[in-house]
Amino acid sequence: MLIKRLPFSTTVFRALCAALLFPVLFTACTEDTDEVIAPQEEALPQQIIELAPNPEEWVTIQASDVAGMEELGKKKRATQAPGVDRGRFNITLKYIVPVTEQQEQVFNDAAARWERIIIKDVPSFTGTIPSAFTGFPPAIDGTVDDILIEVALAPIDGEGGILGQAGPRFVRTEDNLTLSGVMFFDVADLAFLDELGLFEEVIIHEMGHVLGIGTLWNFGGRSLREFNAEDLPYFDGKQANVFWNAEGGTYELPIEDDFGPGTQFSHWKEATLNNELMTGFLNLGENPLSRITAGSMRDLGYGAAMVGESYDLPEGATGVNVDGDDTPSDDETNGEGINIAAREITLLPIGSVTTK
Repeated sequence: MLIKRLPFSTTVFRALCAALLFPVLFTACTEDTDEVIAPQEEALPQQIIELAPNPEEWVTIQASDVAGMEELGKKKRATQAPGVDRGRFNITLKYIVPVTEQQEQVFNDAAARWERIIIKDVPSFTGTIPSAFTGFPPAIDGTVDDILIEVALAPIDGEGGILGQAGPRFVRTEDNLTLSGVMFFDVADLAFLDELGLFEEVIIHEMGHVLGIGTLWNFGGRSLREFNAEDLPYFDGKQANVFWNAEGGTYELPIEDDFGPGTQFSHWKEATLNNELMTGFLNLGENPLSRITAGSMRDLGYGAAMVGESYDLPEGATGVNVDGDDTPSDDETNGEGINIAAREITLLPIGSVTTK
């Protein structure tokens, strides 16, 4: 038999391939798609965010270049929002995990409210300070001006438990004020705070603890938390008491002595100061940072302006008589809100740094 050879062209080859593949493709397209979709890879476990355990001994850190630090600080600032360094006090926020633009704005607004009170610049620090969180890079590895706060929004213990943990981590040896701090909030509680309209107030409140309210009152030789003859706590700072008395308060500015260990001895007394932001409660509505709190920042050692947000101390507010003859009111708070102090953990410093 004579077999005639046909020229094998590219066109013929493509047609042959198409004819052979068409049934396969058609069958695959007409079968249940669940059988042909590749199984998804197992989700990688999320990194666990947790605070590093406190060291057994006090940690001391030396600045990398003390002699040239101030000049370096002028040329190379580590300042982030809010605000550009103009020789004023700056709060730098470092987010451990990404946050939304809206959340970042809330943190920036909170820092700005404190920066309106604390205005005097302090020396920059150049060196390395470990992170407050396990398994993360250093909180500071370079120059910071004037304070750096690590921020994490991550799971802690679920809805309704701990709202947050906050406080200073490292303080400056020169003034025993915060250089680095931490704020750790449970994401499970953020929706609840948003519903109440208190998310920003919580951030400002916890930032106050990082700066030293309730956490540095009796640290580094200070004795701002005192007790009268009946063991009632009061704030023994001159500037805060000037404004406490100017607002109509009598005797000494009272510190909270009720509501358990999370609230006691580190906040203003709620029954007396009502909706002031640094009581242990956050009221629905306004929670102002008053001149009383501003004065307490100067008593701590900050270069603070004696300014505050509009605040009315309840009429007839009685403070703590040092002699113990009169006691402040223990009536229930009038406003609705949350006992934030019962759901927060305030942290104390673990080390110090030398900046000059």
